[in-house]
Amino acid sequence: MTTTKNSILANEKGFTLIEIITVLVILGILSAVAVPKFINLQNDARAIAAEAAIAEVKTRLSMGYGKYLLKNGSEPADIPAVCGRDGVNDTSILPRDADGRVPMGDDYSVTLAVDGTITVSVVQTVTLDTPVTGTWVLP
Repeated sequence: MTTTKNSILANEKGFTLIEIITVLVILGILSAVAVPKFINLQNDARAIAAEAAIAEVKTRLSMGYGKYLLKNGSEPADIPAVCGRDGVNDTSILPRDADGRVPMGDDYSVTLAVDGTITVSVVQTVTLDTPVTGTWVLP
């Protein structure tokens, strides 16, 4: 009976403590490398989303410029004219005096300055460490 019991135990396979610790150390090293990369990817994605929001505002300003030309037959003198009553004239698209918050929904905080500077400071409720800026100038 002892020989049968010994032969059964001899056939059982398993992991040694050293093998388990080795696997845990390798997993720890991989996670230490992967987590910072993942965080950087999130920040990069927010910066790219901010650039897309700036492109959207530039498109709105260009459309306003075209609308101004069609309505008035002449070029606008400045950016507030593009946003004002002779241009876009819709505060759901651009601030009327070209100075203030641009409505972009709850995902972005975008502002437009009279000189054409567009600034994105918040993307998906996360404040950016460095706001992303762009500029639109009259063509």
